[in-house]
Amino acid sequence: MDLPFLTNALFFTAVALTVSLSYLAIAALVAAAKAFLAGFRRVRPVSRRPGEIVHQALKITGRRWDQYRTAALLFVASILLLMIFGRRDWWADMSLSLHVAIAAALLFILGFGVAKMIQLARYRIRLAKLLDTHIAVAQKLVEAQLRGNRIYHSVPIGKGIVDNLVLGTNGVYTVQLFPVPENRYESVCAEPRSLTFQPGDINCDLSRHKHQTTLMARALSQLVGSSVTVLPVIVVPDCNIKPSSVDRPLLVSLDSCTAFIGWKDPDAFLMDEEITEIDRWLSTRISGKPFRSLQAVAGVLDAQIARPALV
Repeated sequence: MDLPFLTNALFFTAVALTVSLSYLAIAALVAAAKAFLAGFRRVRPVSRRPGEIVHQALKITGRRWDQYRTAALLFVASILLLMIFGRRDWWADMSLSLHVAIAAALLFILGFGVAKMIQLARYRIRLAKLLDTHIAVAQKLVEAQLRGNRIYHSVPIGKGIVDNLVLGTNGVYTVQLFPVPENRYESVCAEPRSLTFQPGDINCDLSRHKHQTTLMARALSQLVGSSVTVLPVIVVPDCNIKPSSVDRPLLVSLDSCTAFIGWKDPDAFLMDEEITEIDRWLSTRISGKPFRSLQAVAGVLDAQIARPALV
C-alpha cells in the first residue's frame, strides 16, 4: 500500500474540509448577528400571499442551500489546488490504523454533509410542489370571491396559520390544505378526529386544525360580542373523497374546493355590521412580521409537510 500517497490524500482532504466547515461556521455567525441586530430595528410587515409560510420556508432554505453549495465548491476547489500545488511528504509518519481512523472520520463528515444536501434538496422540491397547490386552491377560491365573499390568505391564529379564510353573509369558513401523505392513496374519509386514507387504513390527526378553528371562533366571538360559528373546510388534493357521517369538517377535493359555498348553517350567518368589523380585524392580522428561522417555519408547516431530520 502506498502510504505516502494515502497520507497526502487524507491531509489534503482534511484541509479542504476545514476550509468548507470554516466557511459554514462564519456564515452561521453572520446570520446569527444579523438576526440579533434585526431585533433592534423596525421590520416592515409582509402581506400574506397564498401559502405565505411556504414562500418563507423556500426563502430560508434557499439561503441555506446556497451556503451548502458554496461550501461544496470550496471543498472541491481546495482539493484541486492542494493536489496540484500542495507540498507533499512533510507529514509525520503514521501507522496504518491511524490512517484508517482518519479516513473513517473524514468519510463520516463528508457523508453527513452529502446527506444534508440531499435531504434539503428533496425538502425544497416538496415545498415547491406544496406552494403550487396553495396557489391552485387560491385560484379556485376566486369563484367564492365573485359571489360576494371576502378572501384572506395565511391568517395567523395562535401558534398556527389558517391557510385561507372566507367571509360572507353565510358565515366564516376556514379552508385548510391537507396534502396527501407521501405514500399514494386512492381515497380519504373524514372521521370525528382524523382523516382515514385508503388503502392501508392510515389515520391522520386533525387536532391541530380543530384547535385553530376553535381559536378563530373564540377570537371572532370576542370581537363582535356574540357567538360566531366558524365552518371548517379541508382540501385534500389528488384523492377521491368518500362519503362520511361526519358533517364537520367538510372534506373537499381540489377540483371541488368551492363546494362549501352551498354549505349553510343558520347559526353561522352574519350581519353586515359584523362582517365589516371582522373584515377590519382580519385586514390587520394578514400583515405581520416574517419568520426568521427554519425551526419557526417548520413548526407551522409540520401539519402539511414534515421537515427531514437533517434539515
